[in-house]
Amino acid sequence: MIFLDYYKNKRVGVLGLGKTGKSVADSLIASGAEVRLYDDRAIVYRGLTASNKLCDEKLAALIVSPGINILWPKVHPIIKAARENLIPILSDLDLFQQQAKNKKTICITGTNGKSTTTVLTRHLFNSAGKKTEIGGNFGIPLLLVDPNADFFVFELSSHQLESSFILGFDTAILLNISPDHLMRHGGMEGYIAAKQKIFANFHEKSTAIIGVDDERCVKIFEFLKKINHPRVIPISGDKVPDFGIGWEDDNLVDNRFNSREIVCGKIPDFDGKHNRQNIAAAYAAFVQHGLDKKSFHEKLLSFKGLEHRQEIVARIDGVLYVNDSKATNADSTKQALKRFDNIIWILGGRPKEDGIGSLVKYFDKIRFAFLIGEAAEDFAVLLSERGVKNEIAETLDEAVRRSKEFAKIYNADVVLLSPACASFDQFRDFEERGERFKNLVGETT
Repeated sequence: MIFLDYYKNKRVGVLGLGKTGKSVADSLIASGAEVRLYDDRAIVYRGLTASNKLCDEKLAALIVSPGINILWPKVHPIIKAARENLIPILSDLDLFQQQAKNKKTICITGTNGKSTTTVLTRHLFNSAGKKTEIGGNFGIPLLLVDPNADFFVFELSSHQLESSFILGFDTAILLNISPDHLMRHGGMEGYIAAKQKIFANFHEKSTAIIGVDDERCVKIFEFLKKINHPRVIPISGDKVPDFGIGWEDDNLVDNRFNSREIVCGKIPDFDGKHNRQNIAAAYAAFVQHGLDKKSFHEKLLSFKGLEHRQEIVARIDGVLYVNDSKATNADSTKQALKRFDNIIWILGGRPKEDGIGSLVKYFDKIRFAFLIGEAAEDFAVLLSERGVKNEIAETLDEAVRRSKEFAKIYNADVVLLSPACASFDQFRDFEERGERFKNLVGETT
């Protein structure tokens, strides 16, 4: 746990008592702060009852959980009251940055791939003998990490970045940007603005690592170069950027010094443009922190991939069952549809703003689709219009139960759970959805 010396004997508010808010309260109380809790629900935590109103009391700061709206679509009333009373509004990330000065922080964001890159980076650094902690949007809350680690690798969502103001990381990685969480950020421009905050408040030794495989990130890269941002490294999953890191003929190439040095070749079961971009990002962080590039390939080969991300669950009667529950938007699901053929596709849940229209060009790979959750009816209309046979199963249990039979009927090679939707209509999170899928597959053997 991180102890927050600055807030000892000070009165501090915590807004939002989810996992992050509770971790903030724990750290503040352990640090000797006088804590006030705020939530829309009358929750009692650590003997303290949360209020839904900000009283006239003076707070040294109000710490806001990522799920609280500070800008869009409607500002939370306690945020509004704090601003009117000139109370500083911070995040748990800000608290970490205040306390953990001189700590090596590697922060990763992007619409897709950030969890894989986070876990891969930890694996590489730990394999190199560096004690490395992960946290944030993936893993444990930031203030619960071991403060004695050599490196901290944090996955940051657009929500976390939007509500953070100190920033100034040692290494910041932006992988890619595609439409997601648009209602939360007031549209695409607001979402992009939140993502690019990862490069804010850099110091002279900071490194920016940025994917250049989509036009939105290219514009941010060009802006950083224009303002002479220190240490900007472009990365790519399908080309070798000038003075950057990328791929050519199945080889990872280090071109930071315009030397086109081959680092390693194709990695079995960890291929595809999206994974290659993740590898390039992790390699960039690896070498920028002085670790031995010659050992990179060996350490990469021992990485087993991320649970719930194109995870091979079983092969039953010649059919592959794949858990891609972490694919919560169309762009993420696209990677799985590109990888596999002859698919029984299980999709649906709480839909994202962009739907699945961008996946139409992959529909010829779909032998049959089972639809679940809130998106089922709308998705069924689009699939039917495009000639894809489908059925509304409503629940994941029913979809998996019927998929074994339909895989035989349609001579499918893969049963793929890749929902292209959030999980919150039927599950606590994508992890619970993925675990349920794996258990159901196990019951079919």
